[in-house]
Amino acid sequence: MTNSFWREVLDHIPGLFLIFRVDENEDAYLIFVNAHIRHILGYKPEEFVLASESRGSRVRTEVDALVEKIAELSRTSKETSVNPGKSEEARPVCIFLSKRAEEYTFYFDFRIFTVKSSPHPFIVVSLSPVSKEFSDADAAAAGSGHDNSAFIAESPLMQALMQKVDALADQQRHLLFRGERSTGKRTLARQLLRSEMMSGAHTEEWNLESMPVSEQNKSVDNICGNTMGSGSAETGEDMALLFVEISLLTVTNQSKLLEWLRERQEADVRTRILATTSFLLEERMQQGDFSTELYYFLGFDTVLLPPLSQRKEDLRILVSKWTTDVAKTLELGALRVSARVMDQLLDYSWPGNFHEFHEVMRRSLFGSTPGTFRLVREESATEAQAAETGSVDRGMAGADADFGSISTAGDIIPFEEMNRRYLRSVLRKTDGKIYGTDGAARLLGMKPTTLQSKLKKLGVK
Repeated sequence: MTNSFWREVLDHIPGLFLIFRVDENEDAYLIFVNAHIRHILGYKPEEFVLASESRGSRVRTEVDALVEKIAELSRTSKETSVNPGKSEEARPVCIFLSKRAEEYTFYFDFRIFTVKSSPHPFIVVSLSPVSKEFSDADAAAAGSGHDNSAFIAESPLMQALMQKVDALADQQRHLLFRGERSTGKRTLARQLLRSEMMSGAHTEEWNLESMPVSEQNKSVDNICGNTMGSGSAETGEDMALLFVEISLLTVTNQSKLLEWLRERQEADVRTRILATTSFLLEERMQQGDFSTELYYFLGFDTVLLPPLSQRKEDLRILVSKWTTDVAKTLELGALRVSARVMDQLLDYSWPGNFHEFHEVMRRSLFGSTPGTFRLVREESATEAQAAETGSVDRGMAGADADFGSISTAGDIIPFEEMNRRYLRSVLRKTDGKIYGTDGAARLLGMKPTTLQSKLKKLGVK
């Protein structure tokens, strides 16, 4: 049988594994990884092997760390393998980053063996992903607009999109993430920006939605001033810039950016632009608010993120994850989400996408009792207006019995007071801790700094 035959057979074996060759100096070299690497980390097998041979690459660093752990385990245990039957607590782990710089933790088992046709040993390593926890509170939304190492993408639509993103991750193309507000554009863009940072490029993120024009002007002048007119473009460093809502970049700053990009291109200095937009840039160009020259110079590859209403498989997973993790911390026990409530959540149109999903889940979890998840949703102004015309979405609005324990007007409390009570309850459960994997920020799905700001605003101590 040929080597190609056995490689093809190995690709069909369930699970992810790597094979190393050990030379006479006892250095281990990766010679094969099966096709499952593509589904988990986004690499083609041969691409991952080549990256492991590149000195200074992050894959090389990760592979070397794995080999060192295997060597240490072999020395301490005097065994040539790890028993896959060990409890999870006793199994060793390693960490690899995907092409989009998502962090994956794996349990690994290994076996060191020799074959008659080679004087040197081989190492076969079997990797099994540890059940991925949300790396921070933002991750619970899988598309909330914050960093998210656990971007849920189980729906066929998202599976196809993520394959496209993985394929674009290491290509030096400018990328534009388009879609409705709060669909995860910034989350995916940040993952690619982190990937650029890991490759050694200087990275910056400009959130134009929250950046005053004066600060925007200063930022553009600072970045462009590093090369323009100074003759330093020839020795400039690789750069990757993320513009959150690039449509808000002023026309003047668009011109400055275009001139700067052209200068770096002429000097053959690598520059990559990642951008998000909730608007059609073509319409902005017609209105004179976005530079046609800049648009066509960048020649974006576009990634279109679907609204939450089109991601029912992902939404089901998110609901289960929220109710399981947060209920555990709030000591609500195992919360049961009834089939009726789940159908209401899946059938609702979610015009506010993940921002609205966050708010609904927070209110619902606060209003739930041990063992039972109660759906609580505050009607938005848009829905109230629609109700007047008889066009309100009844996906959740008709579930009065699930909206909590409000029976009379006297039961209603101001929304800010409800938030105060909720935040105090969460802080009691975390002993006042805000940061960290067991902190209140992670539970609440927001950045720690954002939580601190809300606590200050509401007077919660």
